[in-house]
Amino acid sequence: MSEEGKKESFLRLADDFIKEKRYGDAIVLYRKLVDMYPGENSLLLSLAWAYHDNGMLDDAIDCFERLLSLELQEEVFTGFAYDELVRIYKEKSDYGRLVSICEKVAAAQPDDIGILGELGDAYLRAGRCNESVGVFEKMAVMEPDASAVFCSLGNALIASGNLDAAEEAYRKAVEIDPSEAASYFSRMAYVYFDAGHVERAEMAFRKCLEFRDDESIYYCGLGDVLISQGRLVEAERAYERATKLNQSSAGVYYNRLGNTLARANYHLQAIETFKKAIAADPRNPFYYVHLAESYAAVGLSGMAEKMYHHAEALK
Repeated sequence: MSEEGKKESFLRLADDFIKEKRYGDAIVLYRKLVDMYPGENSLLLSLAWAYHDNGMLDDAIDCFERLLSLELQEEVFTGFAYDELVRIYKEKSDYGRLVSICEKVAAAQPDDIGILGELGDAYLRAGRCNESVGVFEKMAVMEPDASAVFCSLGNALIASGNLDAAEEAYRKAVEIDPSEAASYFSRMAYVYFDAGHVERAEMAFRKCLEFRDDESIYYCGLGDVLISQGRLVEAERAYERATKLNQSSAGVYYNRLGNTLARANYHLQAIETFKKAIAADPRNPFYYVHLAESYAAVGLSGMAEKMYHHAEALK
């Protein structure tokens, strides 16, 4: 059999093993093929995926990193290995290695806006906020009409504690794309909320509603922020507005409100809210489970047991 014939035979057999989920057998063949044809990146990529699907993540990473080194030497950067490494490191929350790989690729591709965006995000995930700001500021100069870049810059500035500059970045994003104003202010509100700046989050949601007072989800976000401040009556009004705007989703909104109240340890209020969710959609077992959990939290074990039985009957 010719060399080419042997290669095709090995490839077909390895591919069959993958289809049969016999990853260990496929790995043996792909390793032989990689040794036989070291210059063919597609074989190393197939080996990387076989390792990955077999749960051998460290070996998969090693293959992807070898591939990345080869890709960086090519005239046209394809980025297949880079994309996979970014995804894997994010899933593993391995932000140190994520930053390292993004820095390496950004150094080789300094004018690629997408790669710079990943580097800025990697710095942000790693808590290197000032470096993240620097990357997004560079991107804003490169792409002064890209509203998404100014939103990302705003997020990095919030993380770094420079809130007034963050407001200015988001205002710039709205100026570039006014049709997305409500969406951008909502995004800013959630970033503020996650960072613990609840007053700023409230103001951002209210600004959002100035542009779109017909969108239920924005009222829900405002309600969550109000609960975090202990302003339960106002929060309930915000959620009631959401349900009136979209009555077909009333159960979903009441359930969200109930869960937000429960997480804040307002279980008595959560109980009444979960009852509203059940009234809106009595066939949803999860609403009974959540109601049971709040009953249990206030010591009403008998009522909790009853609700669990209701949930089981509906599953």
